[in-house]
Amino acid sequence: MELLKKNIHTERIKSKALLQIPLETDINVSDAKPDVAKVIYDCGTVKIDEIKTGMNKIWVKGKLCYQLLYQTEGGLSSDKEDRTLAGMDGEVPFMEEIYLDKLEGTDRVVCKTNLDDMRVHIINSRKLSIQSVITLEPRVEESISEELCVELDNTGEADQKLEYRKKSLNYLETIVKKRDLLRIHEETRLPAGMPDIGTALWKNAVISSISFHPMDEKLGITGEISVFIVYREDTSNRMNWYETVIPFNGSVECQNSREGMIADVMYEIGHEEITIREDSDGEFRVIGVETTVELEIKLYEKESTSIVADVYGVSCEVQAEIDSRQFRDLCRELDIEEKLTRSIRLEDADPKILQVCHSDARVKLAEMVLMDGQLRLNGEIELQVLYSSNESGSGLCPVRSTVPFEIVREVSDVEEAQPEQCSLSVWIPQQAVSIKDSAQLEWRGTVNVRLLIYDTKNEDILTDLKIEPINADVLEKLPGFAIYYVKPGDSLWQIGKKYYVSVGRIKEMNELTEDEIKAGDKILIVK
Repeated sequence: MELLKKNIHTERIKSKALLQIPLETDINVSDAKPDVAKVIYDCGTVKIDEIKTGMNKIWVKGKLCYQLLYQTEGGLSSDKEDRTLAGMDGEVPFMEEIYLDKLEGTDRVVCKTNLDDMRVHIINSRKLSIQSVITLEPRVEESISEELCVELDNTGEADQKLEYRKKSLNYLETIVKKRDLLRIHEETRLPAGMPDIGTALWKNAVISSISFHPMDEKLGITGEISVFIVYREDTSNRMNWYETVIPFNGSVECQNSREGMIADVMYEIGHEEITIREDSDGEFRVIGVETTVELEIKLYEKESTSIVADVYGVSCEVQAEIDSRQFRDLCRELDIEEKLTRSIRLEDADPKILQVCHSDARVKLAEMVLMDGQLRLNGEIELQVLYSSNESGSGLCPVRSTVPFEIVREVSDVEEAQPEQCSLSVWIPQQAVSIKDSAQLEWRGTVNVRLLIYDTKNEDILTDLKIEPINADVLEKLPGFAIYYVKPGDSLWQIGKKYYVSVGRIKEMNELTEDEIKAGDKILIVK
């Protein structure tokens, strides 16, 4: 007797953890920078440099990279010509030891990061304090190769006649699992009419949106980079700014990838650099953006395979070895778009609005609940807006606000799921700030959510068969023929297994065309 098997590949979470840590440090303003009067704009990102693994623990080494735009001491002067801005950046390193159950030294760990909060306080004109809270979410997903029995081959073995039934198994087949790097090289030019760039005070580029498209033998990647610079003009030394969005596209090789596959991709920004270059006329008007995107790629394909579920012998005794195995399936794939608006009113002491220069919106998701067929997302959007308050454009003023949100969607085919069973991405692809009056702004944005809801289930799998001749005592006790009265819950399979008769033989003797029977039916059994 031969078990015909099929190899499948799937994933399961072996170990995971969540750690929230505070980071606090004092930073000194370098001698080359002017004194700080007021911090008007800041941003930060968490980057992982190295992960060392040991038995049941990891060591995560990384840094908080920050950028600050501030008003100098002269910037508080009422004289417009004295108003000026300056920028500075730096890093706050950290090293954390995190316990991970079942972790082995050879396991590959993926660590998701998030900057939950960052605040900058002025100690004095030459010293600042940065307080932040970051979240680290390390996890280990192991690849599993399983052999599934899909058929039995007992050709030519008359004394080993078997009856078996099959069941359908739905699962995600892992086609691609790899790490890769996407290098982005893009550039943009200052529009005609804008002054040349003399000294850049602030340079920032962030990926505002990104999407992944499985293609034949590769993964296609498209997105947009939001670029914002504040600079001093080359000739007049006046301050100016420029904001734009640069589309990008690229791909990475993925062997066996095909269109229509399910892409579950995590990404982190690695090295990034913004340069100001000369154009063909020798003027500094070209802004170059170079960045690397570290990709953790998983491509799945939904599969449904018919496997052998149970076996009994008609002319022999069969002992089936059954083992419970874990499989992963995709319950639901959701793409949600939610439009939000928010009115922002300035404080009475704030300068009046002349022109909006830049806005930054970051999503902070507080809670995701998936229960009773309903998805609920709660959180808030942190807004930073820079605006000009005078006609000369030499002064920028900040305003901050938050936009609370609650997104509710009906997910009728999913009763309940835990956060660890989901892959969630939330971003803001579009936003705009308009002026309602000299003391009030209106922010409009779109929140996009991509959610993959997985289901991890246990299935009994046939792993082996032991076949022996039927015991003589058992044969003697079997009736030559019998009338069996069907009880509630009975099936033809159970009846055939009890009397060593095939399901097909029972249907033939009773002139049945289907397998369904009901309580009270009379079934003829012939030995």
